[in-house]
Order: sequence, then structure tokens, then C-alpha cells
Amino acid sequence: MSVNIAFSFTVTDLQDEQQAREVVRSLDEVMRDERIQDQVNLGVAWDDGVAFVSGETDFPLSITRFHLWQPAFESSMKYAVDEAAPAAKLTLDWEYPDLER
Repeated sequence: MSVNIAFSFTVTDLQDEQQAREVVRSLDEVMRDERIQDQVNLGVAWDDGVAFVSGETDFPLSITRFHLWQPAFESSMKYAVDEAAPAAKLTLDWEYPDLER
């Protein structure tokens, strides 16, 4: 059985723009591994001159066996951020469009 999900995320507490771009590269690799790179927009954004990384799905994704996929995906994202920016903070928010009706 599959579930329709959407997600958004932010990565804060980055040192500079170069580190933010490295986080984007690392997270893009995760999205490619999951074969969802064409459904997730991510990039560097700015808040009062401070760089952060943000991303979100373009539309809900249909994920089979979500209860197994979700923890593995979250772990992969955290690992990717930790490798690129050990002091950074990842916030990942899930949405369940089918339940919001």
C-alpha cells in the first residue's frame, strides 16, 4: 500500500554560503539516490544575510511502504547534512494530504 506524502525541510546554523552549497550538493545526492530529484526543489536561501538551505516537494509523492521508507530517508538526510556541516540543524516537516481533507 502506498501513501501520498509531501515534505519540506530547512537546514540552519551554517557557517557560510560555501557550506550551504555543500549541504545542497549532499542533499541533492540523497534525492538522486531516492530517485525523487525531479520532484524536490532545494537550494540556498537568505535570511538577514545569513545563508540557510531549504527544500520541498513540488507535489505529493506516492511512497510504497512509507513506514519503512520514512526512517531510512530521514537518516540519509541527517547523515548528508552532518557530513557537509556537522554543526547544522536539519528540520524536516511531513504533510499527509489525504488526511487533511
